[in-house]
Amino acid sequence: MLTVSIIIPVYNVEEFLRQCLDTVYAQAAIEDMEVILVNDGSTDKSPRICEEYAEKHPNTRIINKANGGLSDARNVGTEAAKGKYIYYLDSDDWLVSDGIKPLYDFATVNDCEVVQGGFYYAYDDHLLYDRRHKKPFVLDQHDAMLQLIQNDYVKNFAWGKLYRADIVKRHKFPKGKYYEDAYWQHLVMHDISCYGIVPAPLYYYRQRASGISGAFSLKNLDLLRGYEERLKFVQMHYPEYVFDMAITYKHVLDQYCVAAQQTGNEVVRKGFLEYRMSVERHYAHLFSAACRKSIAFRLSQTMPQVYNMVKRIASRLLPSAYRKGHVYMS
Repeated sequence: MLTVSIIIPVYNVEEFLRQCLDTVYAQAAIEDMEVILVNDGSTDKSPRICEEYAEKHPNTRIINKANGGLSDARNVGTEAAKGKYIYYLDSDDWLVSDGIKPLYDFATVNDCEVVQGGFYYAYDDHLLYDRRHKKPFVLDQHDAMLQLIQNDYVKNFAWGKLYRADIVKRHKFPKGKYYEDAYWQHLVMHDISCYGIVPAPLYYYRQRASGISGAFSLKNLDLLRGYEERLKFVQMHYPEYVFDMAITYKHVLDQYCVAAQQTGNEVVRKGFLEYRMSVERHYAHLFSAACRKSIAFRLSQTMPQVYNMVKRIASRLLPSAYRKGHVYMS
């Protein structure tokens, strides 16, 4: 069996593709690595560039298909992959010279089904990255799910992570959706036991306004709908984290509704307003309870004496059913 399959969806990225591929073939040695270029119906010079690199590198396969979007291209590449592990790389991004091998080594030593690498937000004139963690570490499945829900150092992105192939082959990306990772990542997380994190930045995530995430529009509703699906999934499988997911969902909902207002586009503004009204009607009780829980937690951390006093007063004034915890004060 091959060791790692690098899957690169390609669609009209002639401006960036050479940089991407040059860094792929400059990787530190990984035994039996294959590169799968999925040409998703490109109409520019991208297919010819793919052919040029495939001629030089025999470990490269090109799959030509009609345009079906990023999810469809990833699914096709995943199905064709022969490696024990799969690594997704977007064709407008690029890697550091040892961007994959540290993930593979960490997965092998620690028996991780998924290993996430650190990354740079790559702007034209500067780089940003998360400096909070210095050393690699592992999370069990439940801790990793909580970190994904809280959107902290476990990230939603499919790219930049090494996945055990048999797991991701069981979970298709949703075709036709923007922000497809929001529908997919928690399903993969639910199917693992060990999640590794290598904090060193190994991936350059290009920031460009013309990308899928560059312009705010009604397509951004797909992320909210993905988070809504995740909320339902958490309610069913991880009820202990339902407040955390509700807080994350509500936070992104509020941010996106503000962004919709700022576009000045009446169709966009109305679309997000209608979605928000529907969601807040449906989840009113959950959002309210999660908000109280969040306030109580922050109060317990920043003003513990006030928090304990409020709890004592509540225990005296509220009915016995509430004193048993149903007001979500602790």
